[in-house]
Amino acid sequence: MEWVFLNGRFIESGEAAVPALDRGLLYGYGLFETMRSYNGRVFRLDAHYRRLCEGAAVLDLPPAFTLDDLRVAIDTLLKRNGLADARIRLTVTAGLENGDGQVLLVATPPTDYPPDLYQRGMAAVTSASRRNEASPLSRIKSLNCLDNLLAREDARRRGADHAILLNTRGLVAEGSASNVFLVGSEGLSTPSIDSGALPGITRATVIELAQEAGIACLEGEVEAAMLDDAREAFLTGSVMGVMPLTRLDGRPIGGGAPGPTTRAIRHLYDQAVAQETAAPP
Repeated sequence: MEWVFLNGRFIESGEAAVPALDRGLLYGYGLFETMRSYNGRVFRLDAHYRRLCEGAAVLDLPPAFTLDDLRVAIDTLLKRNGLADARIRLTVTAGLENGDGQVLLVATPPTDYPPDLYQRGMAAVTSASRRNEASPLSRIKSLNCLDNLLAREDARRRGADHAILLNTRGLVAEGSASNVFLVGSEGLSTPSIDSGALPGITRATVIELAQEAGIACLEGEVEAAMLDDAREAFLTGSVMGVMPLTRLDGRPIGGGAPGPTTRAIRHLYDQAVAQETAAPP
């Protein structure tokens, strides 16, 4: 039996339903967060909650719950489903006109990326879809994510693992389900939020860890040609963690294999996850 949390109640997944006229269903009016738990603890839950609240303010949605409410709901949901390591999806919709929105939590076993993919790195293609950096939706986890989904499916049809989206000015914005980092002689660089990059939780964690390790990280404009000239590149996301990016549009990035800086950043990230989600003694 699989349980979900819907509007304050734990119910069987097959019984969960939302109104047919919910604006989240009709118009994509709402938000979501994808989180990863280890040992029953969500990594950087407070950051996910903070980003959700910031997105709710952009969409003029009232706060649906507190951080403590969310923590208790996730803990109970994991226990009901017998999960410790899980992929957790939180969806918040705008609801009916002049009505309350829906709050849905789903926890499933993690669909981790194959270990050999981290060893060889992902191959990506440049998507024809463009990220509109001027849209407020580029800064929040809106339910309107069809551009990214279409880019990802196009990448798969073209034999690639991932897609890189440029913005309307032709600058690198983000991956189809990730943030993008380049490694150069001066350290790391990553597209700024103003370039259309989502303020990723893993992105922020990597920037923090790099700075603590004395590795410079510049947030700014990243031209597409910089990927061709990069020594290394990697992608970040809550489920993938730190993923090497070794090929783009059929061409190798750097030496065409995960480089030392990428491996070092991934090690630092994995350490942070292990420390913050360690099972209590």
